[in-house]
Amino acid sequence: MDFAYHPSLKKTLKECQEWLTYPSSQAMPERYSSHLQEWMAAEERPARMRGNPVDDLGHYYGIAACDAYKRKCTADLARLLRWAVAFRALDLRRSGMFSEQYPGDGDWPSEFSDSMKAASVLTLSEWALGRICVERFIQMAEKDQRVNQPPATRRINHSTHDVFLIDLFAQAFDLTTSFRPCRPLIEPYQQLLDAWHTEDESIFRSAMQAAADFHISRAKASTGRTFYEFNYDIDRLFPAELLAVQALRRRDGLPAFEAGHLLVDGPWAVIKDLPDAEPHPLTVRVEAQLHRDYPDFR
Repeated sequence: MDFAYHPSLKKTLKECQEWLTYPSSQAMPERYSSHLQEWMAAEERPARMRGNPVDDLGHYYGIAACDAYKRKCTADLARLLRWAVAFRALDLRRSGMFSEQYPGDGDWPSEFSDSMKAASVLTLSEWALGRICVERFIQMAEKDQRVNQPPATRRINHSTHDVFLIDLFAQAFDLTTSFRPCRPLIEPYQQLLDAWHTEDESIFRSAMQAAADFHISRAKASTGRTFYEFNYDIDRLFPAELLAVQALRRRDGLPAFEAGHLLVDGPWAVIKDLPDAEPHPLTVRVEAQLHRDYPDFR
């Protein structure tokens, strides 16, 4: 494996490496783990978590996974990327459960990020968990559409990768959805949606390359005024909406075409056969506690 990456990611990977050296960053796993320990130890159930340590740990391990990729360490990458994906998926499943419990209010989908949490599970070919995450995300998107009628502002308000992934998930898992976007899907993702199942290599590569170029153009840190689709480092290095296409094609026995774009072909060459790793102990314990507190958690 050569752990190749697109030149646009050089700065991102350097920033991940530097971020992990900060004392405040190094303290994060212990701090957020202690918050989860407190939550599980609470006498009154169900208990409230302090902050959102599940998502915070997913963020931390996502940055650590990017650094492991930069260091070309397969063992560390397998462990850290799987932990990041698992924490992010757990956060999505928890949000989806609360969203279902309160069908008229609150727990809306997080634009740009929740869909990537679901897609990330698919990139690792974890199909059973992936289906749960996919269904939870689509359920939240449908609730957003149903409840947030004008003049309210819908949370999924841009027709980029969120909308693409809803349609891709529905096709890939044979799901029916009532979701309709605020405006038509942008052309690069529409082209890929039409071509993701093709057996024509030239059509596939053209679509993937256009979507990859769009991804790069929006892989920036969000500001107080401007929000970019791919704000998180893990989503920049591992473009889950595109890697999920490759994983689904392999699941369906379609030709293993390369995208012809380093943003996709670099990480896919590494993660498509990523070794297994022991799950993070806290994801196992937190999931078990959520099942005890909320029998309908899945």
